[in-house]
Amino acid sequence: MDTSGKAASQVSFETSVDFLDDEIEEAQVKTVAAVWWEDITAYSRVEIPDDFEIFRLSKITVGLVWKETDDYIVLVQDYDLTNRGRGYRHNDFHIIPRGTIKNMAVLGEVRF
Repeated sequence: MDTSGKAASQVSFETSVDFLDDEIEEAQVKTVAAVWWEDITAYSRVEIPDDFEIFRLSKITVGLVWKETDDYIVLVQDYDLTNRGRGYRHNDFHIIPRGTIKNMAVLGEVRF
């Protein structure tokens, strides 16, 4: 499908995508998810004034669900297909404690 020159909103997508290279025999299948979670807000070396206003920091993070435990979920946003198997795989990931997760939606899955 040629999507060049089109906005993302103009392109239909599959909920299951295959990025598998013909040379790779063993594929990984990962879920793609959007996670809404609440992060901490921290300030360093600042005195808290009496009229300090508390700000909550809600985030949405989208990525491959790399690992899940009872305590946390790991989302990977950037995976290096070229260097796969050479000890270098993901560049950007979030380790999100389950207690901070407000909602999670599964968007599909990818195979690579």
